[in-house]
Amino acid sequence: MKYQSPRGTQDILPKDSKIWQRIINTSKEILEFYSFQEIILPIFEHTELFQRSVGESSDIVNKEMYTFLDRSERSLTLRPEGTAGIVRAYIENGLHREPKPVKLWTYGPLFRYERAQVGRYRQFHQVDAEVLGSNSIACEVESVFALSKIFNTLEIDYHIEINSLGDEESRKSYKEYFQKYTKGFLNDLCEDCKRRYEQNPLRMLDCKVKADQEIFAGAKKPLEFLSGESSKTWEEIKSLLGIYKDKNNRPIQNIVTNPNLVRGLDYYNDFVFEVKSTSEVLKGQSAICGGGRYDNLVESLGGPKTPAFGWAMGIERLMLIVKEGIQKNISISFLSNQEEVFNYSNQLFEVGKENNLKLNIEVVYNPQNISKQIDTALKKNADFIVFYLDSEKVKNIFKIKNLKTREEIECTNQVSNIIDVLEREYNKIKN
Repeated sequence: MKYQSPRGTQDILPKDSKIWQRIINTSKEILEFYSFQEIILPIFEHTELFQRSVGESSDIVNKEMYTFLDRSERSLTLRPEGTAGIVRAYIENGLHREPKPVKLWTYGPLFRYERAQVGRYRQFHQVDAEVLGSNSIACEVESVFALSKIFNTLEIDYHIEINSLGDEESRKSYKEYFQKYTKGFLNDLCEDCKRRYEQNPLRMLDCKVKADQEIFAGAKKPLEFLSGESSKTWEEIKSLLGIYKDKNNRPIQNIVTNPNLVRGLDYYNDFVFEVKSTSEVLKGQSAICGGGRYDNLVESLGGPKTPAFGWAMGIERLMLIVKEGIQKNISISFLSNQEEVFNYSNQLFEVGKENNLKLNIEVVYNPQNISKQIDTALKKNADFIVFYLDSEKVKNIFKIKNLKTREEIECTNQVSNIIDVLEREYNKIKN
């Protein structure tokens, strides 16, 4: 039998893992600048958590969850999204008693049984950031600024779509209007929209069926039903987003209002947003990040009334449009038949770290065929070979071969000397 990975999964191979790490490391650096702290969560939870948080009307709960019974007949679900688990941990571990706001971030795998799309698999990975305990519009504005920094650092082209769903009063008014508007079209709508009509009419705007979209096109939008308070908040956020400047003092020109944007989860209120890539690589599946405010979710899951805001960013989709970046580890093949080579390799790690030099070292001990080892190093795209064989030991030297320029350099057998040569020679390659 020939084994293959299950449908909807993929292997992240070494040639791609550097891009993966660049996305994670960039996100971590910028989120921690904004005082987010990392939290690590289980990948499965009790099924009821997602039913109550994500919403019975969502496609996730109705169609996409991986749910199973354990040996004690308890219903468990592989997490389909990250926010519910963070909120559960926030309540269960008493984080709601800590000074507000509590700012948490995490990353890891999620699971949805759905048709594979470009950059979206049945097992996929996200970076997730949540701010709990603040109703300040600083949450919205700061998140957009942070995400702009992340995507600018990753050097991708994007635009940000924003909308407001309004508070409870606003959404109640819109629900009444939209149900009246669509009542006469019910027989023409898809089965999902017929179900959403009773459970959460706002979600009908997220329908992907073209015929349904044409029906909804003539309806008023949630923005037209904002309460006085929600309208004031919406205008303040738009005003503050307009003052953002990058490091070159340039304003963001890529924030647009999308009155049809509702997001796919039931718990959102007021400000919602999506970040979309302009790259043609994604073939229409352009959403790379999304989120919004959810002021009632913590309370609905048994915690105290807690305003909150959060977002999630898809790693697989980003990997299709992010380049590896200019930073590169220096790759070394260390050929030696001397026992002390292992001490030297350990010292290289320490001294390289002190000099902020990233090294990848592969020790080839007792090489049987030097020419073959050189060929192997070339095939692995190594930058340098360090020789420390019998002749080098007698002379108390290292011989370093630059595989890009084909030059050979000798230096005394002190690890600090290897570091000096590697830095100098690598700058030649880089420049």
